[in-house]
Amino acid sequence: MPRLSLDCLTLTDTAPDQLVRAAAGAGFDLVSLWVAPPIFPRQGLSPANCDAVAAAMAETGIGVHVLEVFDLVSDEVLEGYRPALELGAGLGGKVATAIHMTNPDRTDAVRLLRRFAGIAAEYGLGVGLEPIVVGETRTLAEGAALIAEAGIDAGLTFDFLHLMRCGGSAGDVRAIDPALIRYVQVCDGKLSVPPEYLEVEGALLRLFPGEGEFPIAELLAAAPEHAIIGVECPNLARIQAGADPIDLAHEAMAAIRAFIG
Repeated sequence: MPRLSLDCLTLTDTAPDQLVRAAAGAGFDLVSLWVAPPIFPRQGLSPANCDAVAAAMAETGIGVHVLEVFDLVSDEVLEGYRPALELGAGLGGKVATAIHMTNPDRTDAVRLLRRFAGIAAEYGLGVGLEPIVVGETRTLAEGAALIAEAGIDAGLTFDFLHLMRCGGSAGDVRAIDPALIRYVQVCDGKLSVPPEYLEVEGALLRLFPGEGEFPIAELLAAAPEHAIIGVECPNLARIQAGADPIDLAHEAMAAIRAFIG
């Protein structure tokens, strides 16, 4: 069995200590934590809530693997990530997720990825690069090329949504060196959506595995066995309707277990 992570966006707009306790109650092994400036302020790890998160982790045995998310914008921005990296590493985080979203200069992005890996290493962290459909590095192949050009030991995060929205398939996953794919983020969705829907969907409106039309079983089969499986299914409407984070965590676990046993 792979290790399973309840990724923080799944419990949209939920405090991180609540995330940890909900993950434990549903049987997950890990969580991801949003340590860079968060989409939802209540969701971000901060000095103010760090002790509560540490206490929840100690009580439940839940670990942290991925720290999210760091855009390769500029040297100044990378330096500004240091407090977040230090905070997440202090809770046992293992990997900082980088994205190449807003910097149009690919050569500069290669340099910044190399520099970010060096900064992360100062805090004992590895780096995972996540291609995203609304970014500059969109596909797994583009991500693998960026890592190779940077000349660093970094992994790729394979997110089902971004693969599908780029027109990808399980064959594109199998074409990547399996050693590169170290983290998988599972969600579901319709096979096609309007272009203007992409950014909102990624952050706010994903479906649990089995609720949509993605070939979940095929994509999971294409992922390497060593990869950690994260469930990343943000849905703000569920939270705003009063859904209990613990219930959502159980729903997420049931959805992924239907595909991995």
